[in-house]
Parts: sequence; C-alpha cells; structure tokens
Amino acid sequence: MELILISDKKLKIMLSPEDMRAYELDCESVDYDNTETRRAFWSILDEAKHQTGFDAASERVYIQLYPSREGGCEMYVTKVGLLPAACRAQKRGMLRVASERSLAYRFSELSYMLSACRELLRLGFAAPSEAFFGKDGSYYLYINGVRGFSLPDELEFMSEFGEKQDAERLRAYISEHAKIICEEDAIKTLGALA
Repeated sequence: MELILISDKKLKIMLSPEDMRAYELDCESVDYDNTETRRAFWSILDEAKHQTGFDAASERVYIQLYPSREGGCEMYVTKVGLLPAACRAQKRGMLRVASERSLAYRFSELSYMLSACRELLRLGFAAPSEAFFGKDGSYYLYINGVRGFSLPDELEFMSEFGEKQDAERLRAYISEHAKIICEEDAIKTLGALA
C-alpha cells in the first residue's frame, strides 16, 4: 500500500493486487452496505492514520475508487465535514463510496431538478443520490455508484433539465460551497415532490 497525503483534507491510497487480496476487496463489487467492505475500508484508513496522520475518524469522508490495470486500485479519500457526535462514536454513516460511474448535474432552477428526479424515478432508476443548493444559486444532484444503466445514452434526457458536471470536481465544490437539501435518496424524495 502506498499513501500520498495530498492535503490535510485529501489522501491518495494506491493498493496493489496483493493489498486487494489481503483486504478482500474487489473494485467491481465494492458495496459499503457489506460489513466486510466497511471493515476493509476502516482497516485501510487506520493504517493511513498511523503512517501519515490523516485522521478520518471524526469526519464524514468521500471515497473515490478507481481500478488499476494491474489489478489493484487507487483510492482518493476526501474529508467533507464533521459528523454528529453519535456517528463519531459509532463510525456509522461516515463513508461515501463512489466509483468512476458517479454522475453529477447542475440545474438553474429547483423545478428542473425536481422534474429530472421525477423522470428518473418513473424510469425505476435507483442509485444513492444527494441534492445540494450552491452559493452560486444553482441546484446540484449527485448520483453515486450508478448501476443498471448503460451510460451515458440512457440518461441523455437529463440534458433537458440541467447540465452534466464532472462528478469529482463537483464533489470538491459542493463540500465547500453548497448546502445539502437531501442527503439520502434524493431522486426518490425529490421525485415524489415534483
């Protein structure tokens, strides 16, 4: 395992194929709802704390996971804010895992975001999602770990409502310049409002 401290808020972790086997991780089937996956992530983050001082225990973190050609992976861990005290004590709800298939959209009006969520809901689209209001007056929809849709063709209709954004850049922007509107199941929650 190779660790590169990018800043006090961001850490890059490179895992070799041997590391992946040792932590029993597979990039194609990473699922944070799985107990073994959570345990592996916390073991990696604990090791990172010992080696670099990067402490993620008291903050919510966002993890981006990218497979490497050799069979390992690169992980980018970004601290995105303090957790409530109860979560800090239990280490629950702290990780957000995204793959290269995360999607992000910007909407100029709330009604456009609501309409987009309604259409996604109508199509049976299910993926973890969050909604934000930015300091720039725009609304943002962030969709994590998209599965079951062959992208991007099946979601091209989203351009009728908003603009597709670079998911990684948007995550960095919203962590500093946006307020959360809906933290979980934004598509389901906001789609029902439209």
